[in-house]
Amino acid sequence: MDGKAPRVFFKVWPKKGRVITVDEAKSGELSAIQFNAVGMSDMGRVRKNNEDNLVLRDLTTGAKGALAALFSHRVGPLGALFLVADGMGGEASGEVASQMCVDTVPQRFSENLKSLGGVRETNFVLLLREAVEYANQLIFQKASSAPVYRGMGTTTTAAALFGPHLFVGQVGDSRAYLIRGQKMAQLTRDQTFLNYLAEIGAELPEDPETDSRKSILTQAVGTSETVDVKVTYTKLRQGDRLLLCSDGLYNMVKSPELLSIVVSDETLLNKGNRLITKANANGGTDNITLILCEFCGPGLAPLVPGAEVEFKEFNEDDFRRAP
Repeated sequence: MDGKAPRVFFKVWPKKGRVITVDEAKSGELSAIQFNAVGMSDMGRVRKNNEDNLVLRDLTTGAKGALAALFSHRVGPLGALFLVADGMGGEASGEVASQMCVDTVPQRFSENLKSLGGVRETNFVLLLREAVEYANQLIFQKASSAPVYRGMGTTTTAAALFGPHLFVGQVGDSRAYLIRGQKMAQLTRDQTFLNYLAEIGAELPEDPETDSRKSILTQAVGTSETVDVKVTYTKLRQGDRLLLCSDGLYNMVKSPELLSIVVSDETLLNKGNRLITKANANGGTDNITLILCEFCGPGLAPLVPGAEVEFKEFNEDDFRRAP
C-alpha cells in the first residue's frame, strides 16, 4: 500500500468481507457464478492503426474469449480476468505496449495464483497488482531497448472476479463501469492531469471537456520504472453488468447513451456493435475498445429493488478474518 488516504468519492461498507479459499471454491461456491461476455475493438474513423488490445481469460483453465464472440463461462476456483489496454507512443509502439500488457498480465497472474496453496481476497489482489507491475517492467525495458519504442506505454484497466467480489486494477484512463438495474456507476477514476489538479485543490479550467490537458495521463504502464496500481472493489449481484472501455468509447458516447444501450434487451454482441457504431457516428476520433459482461448464478446475491452499487478502494483490513 502507498500510505495515502482513501479518496473521498468511494462509499464504505460497514461490514467486513468474508475470506473465500480455494477449498471452498472447489466445494462449489465460485463455480456457482457464471458470466456471459464479449470483447470488441475498432480502429475508429481517424487513426491509421489500432493501438488498443483486450483479453478475457479464465484464470483457472486459461480459456480465452475470442474477439467479437460470446464468451460464456462458469467461473473456476481462481476466478476470471477482463482487461482493456489502450496503447500510446506513436507509430506501432502503442500496439506493442498494449499487446505486451494483455499477454503478460493474465499469464503472470494465473501462474502466481496457481503457485499458492490457497487463495484469499488479499493475496488475489496483491498478485493482480504484481502482474501489472511486472508488465510495467517488461514494457519499460522494451521502451528503453530501441529508439522506435521510446516513450511507449499503455493504460491498463483489469477487472478480476474472485467469488462475488470484482476487483478493478487501474493505471491510466480506460474505465470500468458497473450497471445495476437502470443505474451505472464508474468504478475507476481517470488518472489525468485535470483530475490531479482537482485532488490537490488547484484551480480548474472553466470547461474541462475542451481543455487541451484533458487527456494528459499522470501515469501509464511502461512509461516509468514503477507504477502505482489503484484497486477498487465491489460485491456483485445477480444481473449486474460490467463495461470496460477505452477513452475512444466514452469520449464519443456519453454516459446516458452508454447506459441506454447496455440495459437494452439486445444480445451482448448487438450491444457492443451499437456502442462502436455510435462512437464512430459521433466522430470516431480514437480507437474504440470495450468488454461487456453479464453476471449470474446462485453464487451471487439476488438483485433487490433499490440496491446501490457500493464500491471502495481496496484495503486489506476489509478482508481480515474475525478473531
